[in-house]
Amino acid sequence: MSGRPGGGARGQGAALAFSLGLGLVTFVILLLLPSTSLADRFAPSWWLFVPAYLLAQHLSVDFEFRKEAHSFHLTQLPATFGILFLAPFAHVAARLLGTAIDSLALRRESPVKAAFNLALGAAEVAVATTVVHALAGSADSGARLWLALLVGLLAAETVGAVSVPAVMRLVGARVSLRQVIEPLTFSAASTVLVAGLAVVALSSVLGDPSSLPVIALLAAGLTVAYRGYRRVAASQQSTEALYAFVKDLGPLDVRHEQTRQALEHVRLLLHARHLDLAVLDGPGEQWRHIVVQEHDAGEAVAPPSPLLQEVARTGAPALRAGRGGGDADRMATPLVGSGGMLGILTVTERLGDTRTFDMRDLRLLETVATELATALERGRLLADLETAATTDSLTGLPNLTETTRLLDLALARGEVLVAAVAVESFREVNDTLGHEVGDNLLLEVTGRLRRACPDAVVGRIGGGRFAVAVPAGIAGNDPEMFGLGVRAQVEGATTLGGVGTHVRLAVGVVRGPEHGTEAATLLRRAETAMHSARDAHGGPVVWEPAYEVKGQRRLAVVSALREALSTGAIGVAFQPKVDTRSGAPTGVEALARWTHPALGAIGPDEFVPLAEASGLMGLLTSSILRQSLTACRGWQRRAANVGVSVNVSADTLLDAAFVTEVAAILTAVGVEPSLLTLELTEGVVMADPALATERMGELRAIGVKISVDDFGTGYSSLTYLKGLPVDEVKIDRGFVNGLVLDPADRAVVRAVVDIAHTLGIRVVAEGVENTQQREVLQDLGVDELQGFLHARPMPAMEMSSWLRQGERAFQA
Repeated sequence: MSGRPGGGARGQGAALAFSLGLGLVTFVILLLLPSTSLADRFAPSWWLFVPAYLLAQHLSVDFEFRKEAHSFHLTQLPATFGILFLAPFAHVAARLLGTAIDSLALRRESPVKAAFNLALGAAEVAVATTVVHALAGSADSGARLWLALLVGLLAAETVGAVSVPAVMRLVGARVSLRQVIEPLTFSAASTVLVAGLAVVALSSVLGDPSSLPVIALLAAGLTVAYRGYRRVAASQQSTEALYAFVKDLGPLDVRHEQTRQALEHVRLLLHARHLDLAVLDGPGEQWRHIVVQEHDAGEAVAPPSPLLQEVARTGAPALRAGRGGGDADRMATPLVGSGGMLGILTVTERLGDTRTFDMRDLRLLETVATELATALERGRLLADLETAATTDSLTGLPNLTETTRLLDLALARGEVLVAAVAVESFREVNDTLGHEVGDNLLLEVTGRLRRACPDAVVGRIGGGRFAVAVPAGIAGNDPEMFGLGVRAQVEGATTLGGVGTHVRLAVGVVRGPEHGTEAATLLRRAETAMHSARDAHGGPVVWEPAYEVKGQRRLAVVSALREALSTGAIGVAFQPKVDTRSGAPTGVEALARWTHPALGAIGPDEFVPLAEASGLMGLLTSSILRQSLTACRGWQRRAANVGVSVNVSADTLLDAAFVTEVAAILTAVGVEPSLLTLELTEGVVMADPALATERMGELRAIGVKISVDDFGTGYSSLTYLKGLPVDEVKIDRGFVNGLVLDPADRAVVRAVVDIAHTLGIRVVAEGVENTQQREVLQDLGVDELQGFLHARPMPAMEMSSWLRQGERAFQA
């Protein structure tokens, strides 16, 4: 048996004092023992026992119990024969010399540890000899001797089992009762066997001394054979255990207890006292340790060891086998995944005193590490999928599904107030400054909502819409005040992309369970109130049953729209544009018109946004284009070179297939591309300026003209005009309405005309309703006019007649 003292200077001093005390007690016991051996008929030389002890301390019998490796040294054999055939002092001298050679020369242990092992060895010999002499009496064979040897050897083992934990406690190590009792349990079994073999050997030697070499040779052969068998059996058991481990190993998440259980399985598989999985949660982060060890799991770990740092630096496995000098043996290997190193697996101190870790163990560790790396990657993938299923990727807030679940939990606890919050400035910022700035706006709103409502469920439920839910009691049980509080704390100025803007909200509020007993119902009704809040300067608007009718109409319109597009029920009306000075027709704008048999007349302001929201805008645009170009081809005989203009949304323009589709329709209908003008709002252009400019260039390349509609209502209109491939701009009717009386509106129109003409772009004014407006626009240099003054929107057949009459009037 060998001890493990170490620790600081004070601990080593205590361990040395303990060893000296143990040695002194041993010396006193030796003085009280007889000076002769128990069996004096055979007296071998004491020095023969020195190599016997030395060999026995390096030979051991290995076995497994409860999936853990155990072993016992064969020092009991020379101890048994020494008790029988050597005088006590000679026996102790042989034990001391053998232990000294082993500890100092072979294992190179520290002086303190060597001193302890010397004192313990001498004490075990003295105690065992005393007990055997006391119990055996004059018997030198038979059952009484066997019983005396059994008790004596057990007494010696007890001394070791108590002394080792005692000195470990002196140096500050933690020692459990199990660490004292368990070695004694296994020693009892081995002692019964050794004592029996000793009695048999003693009988043979006393009867025929020449049989001693045969017995020694037989014992050595059996020991070697057993060790060989154990190596083969251990290899087979390791393979079976590895197979079982891999078969049962599923995805691992380091945050869950399942990972610790898998690591405990690995520790037992490798027969290690201590296992440490160090993982990096992300680039630049500290090592995170998950520890399992014998008798205790999850103990705090010291800073990364030199071995871990070496493996982290080299990316290669490493083995440090050595119990000499008090150092525990250990090995480590990296866990490498598809994206690089995931972590480092380190095992320390092989169970049992049979051997240290070797290359066989390191190869097994590498195999286990490969399987663990795969399991960890699968675990991370599942965790990412779970996060993606419940979390909004931009804001990190719960998504609609998770928000609904959390709101259901809140409802189960009592009354709640739920606010649906729309960021009104989101679409404007997105359209004018781009999606990246729009995302930054949402992140800013997210931060403000979290600070304003730290105890609330805050989720992103789509686009620029959020949900905020709090227990009704926290908000004073007042839905309107709750909504006002949200607006007051979230709205305000901010700077995005170097441009100052203002966060504006529309807030709809519901109370649960009064307005709904399910989360999905509350969210839907809160959004319905939120849509009404947009017409009430942002609200807040508290939901009422009447609002449900509006929401139901929206659903009915979308459903009817799908059917109308499939049956061609959506038609086109046309309104002409005329030359400002001559009044001659210069072009026609196509305007979608729809009358539903049950829903009645539905204006573009209602169904076009719904078409965009429901993904029907592409079908609607194709239908309007085809009808418009067909009508244009029909009036060419009466009004040659009078083209048609069609409005296009942002999603349609940015679609990669749009240019090809336009060219195909032009070819199919048989209309020259120069007769088609596509009208885009400033918001359409600024949704993605680079891509929009590219698409506009592609359209102009096939001969289609480009017009910017509602010009002057967006950001930086005049500054970006010069960089766009544009043929025409249409001044918004808002400037035309106040043109006669408002000098500012006239100044804006004059500036637009001057810059547009400088760039070679024609200017159209829409919404012209009286002759005064026409005269002012003519004076300002506007090229074309459109409005009720000249004609209201009309069907295709009437448009052809109007163009024919307009042509005659112009010729007259």
